[in-house]
Amino acid sequence: MKKMEQWKEELVTSLEVPRDLAMKETVVTITGLQQAVVCNYRSILCYQSEEILLLTFCGKLRIRGKRLTIPSYTPEEMHIEGRISEVVLER
Repeated sequence: MKKMEQWKEELVTSLEVPRDLAMKETVVTITGLQQAVVCNYRSILCYQSEEILLLTFCGKLRIRGKRLTIPSYTPEEMHIEGRISEVVLER
């Protein structure tokens, strides 16, 4: 399995393709404490005002806070707003 991962890494590097696109890595961009954008996720596992749990391609992404909402999302990108206090990636 490690050889396959290494081969993928070398291919991505040689083709100069962005790693997050090629390897389906989750990208989380946090702006202050009020907003987050999550790219490359699989599904929503839990959606509550104090916790959002997402399934990603490499584990679970847990976002905790207060008054959390998802004002918009697509299959590739999700916008989260509210008072974000913690972001944890669980493998």
